[in-house]
Amino acid sequence: SNRRFQNRFFMDLRRPRSTTRIFALSDIHFDHRENENWVQDLDDCAFQEDVLIVAGNIGDSRMAVNRCLTTLKQKFRRVFYTVGNHEMSITMSEHAKYPDSITKLNMILQDCDDLSVDVFPAPVCEGLTILPLFSWYSAEFDEADPFPDPNSRYDQHCKWPMDPDLQLWKYMTKLNEAFLARPYHGLVVSFSHFLPRRNLPFDKTRKSAAKAVGCEWIDGQVRAANSKLHVYGHSRKKYQQSHSGVRYVNMPLGFETDWPRDHERQLMLIFDGKNLCAQEWNQDGDPPLGYVKRLVHTTCLVMPTLKEADRRKLQAVVAKLNTFAGIQVSFDAVGSKRKNRQDFVKDFLPELATAGADVTHVFLVVAQDIESMKGLFGSEVYKRDFAGFVGGLSNKHFSLASPLGLDLKFERKADPIIFLFGLRLTASVTEDSDEYAKLQKAVEAINKLPGVEGKIAMGLQPAGFGRFSHRELQAELGLDSILLTTGSSYVCYLFADSPESWKMLSQSKTYAKWKAAYEAVLSKVRSDIPANFVTVLPLEIAATAAAPKKEKKSQRVAAKYGSQG
Repeated sequence: SNRRFQNRFFMDLRRPRSTTRIFALSDIHFDHRENENWVQDLDDCAFQEDVLIVAGNIGDSRMAVNRCLTTLKQKFRRVFYTVGNHEMSITMSEHAKYPDSITKLNMILQDCDDLSVDVFPAPVCEGLTILPLFSWYSAEFDEADPFPDPNSRYDQHCKWPMDPDLQLWKYMTKLNEAFLARPYHGLVVSFSHFLPRRNLPFDKTRKSAAKAVGCEWIDGQVRAANSKLHVYGHSRKKYQQSHSGVRYVNMPLGFETDWPRDHERQLMLIFDGKNLCAQEWNQDGDPPLGYVKRLVHTTCLVMPTLKEADRRKLQAVVAKLNTFAGIQVSFDAVGSKRKNRQDFVKDFLPELATAGADVTHVFLVVAQDIESMKGLFGSEVYKRDFAGFVGGLSNKHFSLASPLGLDLKFERKADPIIFLFGLRLTASVTEDSDEYAKLQKAVEAINKLPGVEGKIAMGLQPAGFGRFSHRELQAELGLDSILLTTGSSYVCYLFADSPESWKMLSQSKTYAKWKAAYEAVLSKVRSDIPANFVTVLPLEIAATAAAPKKEKKSQRVAAKYGSQG
């Protein structure tokens, strides 16, 4: 068994991060028919390269646990699991088999070994380790009355060869110590069944509930392992929030009575192949509506001597490019339809003079997916008629690309504009960092200002798209040898219905807080492109941030043969 543990520990040590997603689930209760059906209905193909964390309470009987884990192993590449209180119950049919719950625990662990289900820590890709933690609750979790309740009937079907109130939680957390002593490189994602912190939600209406839900020693072990995200269960309350640098996530399957009628129970995506996250995910493997964004690609050009005849030629090419499926394109001079670049420097955006990198024109592309954008940039119309022509006119050209983080609307607007901020931030600002959360909070504050609906909208997104960094995306689009990148790590788009609306926003305290938030984490590394690059252009494209949902292959086949019938 030690050799198998070593093999499982090292098997994915060099697996590329981008090929791995991690999902989380707890409180499956497989011995309830509707829950068993839900597990059976998980898509058989969609998660074959993914990892699932199961944070306890699979079922009451060893047979139910075994059947559930067998089913999940058929659907996921790896399954990590730790026991909850329900697995430690000795059911009527098990009394003759197990003298106590420790014996049953050991048999369940043996089953996991036989099924290749992970119950001990292991890397699942480069720089990311999953750390299961054994746990049990302690009466000390109840701050108001930190003593065992002698009349408690919680887990009365468990049978322990030790004091369940004073010794059991110490025994369970002691089992983790050997693994906590190991060095883990990169990100650590931990999980336990019981709650690690008192401020996490649970049903406080039940008598003495606080004595039977958690143990703060778990949180000490979470932090000793330097975990950045901890999955837990037991409370059957969906939750995700950061506390003191750790994100805590609970995604219970629970019972049907735990959810509103017609609620679709889901998985929780906690690692997307690039960053930690907390995103609900559909049972059929499809992302929820709105999760997949359109892709926006911006080419910034320095063409101060562009002639009117050449501008008209380029506009004619843009008209051809706008006939491509899934694509919208615009080409404009910096400024708005009514105000030119000099007007903006003088009256609306003084930093354009210092942070605008002398850009005079912008070529903007919004695509519904990468394939549509590859089709455009790989076309002869783009390569010969646009890029080839512009190459002889532009003194400098560079690009930014990111998911589209806001809806674009220009109809019936006075003088609609879109600002582009290319922010080169310090390496400490990652999508799962506190600094990034502060930036998003500042963006949210702008979007919630009174009276801005329809006048102002803002979205902040990481540069690149999906699993691709910005440089990798350039290569994927075939542009790495044509266009430089700004080196920006994040891209912010801001829509305003007119320069005057922008000016009012830019003079507000809310905007000043956003500006202070990003300036505090700007990179100090020198570059030809400012770390706080900004430009502005007329908005001539209407598009939602969410990409249209793709039809599944099986649906297309069914439609084809249905129409033939």
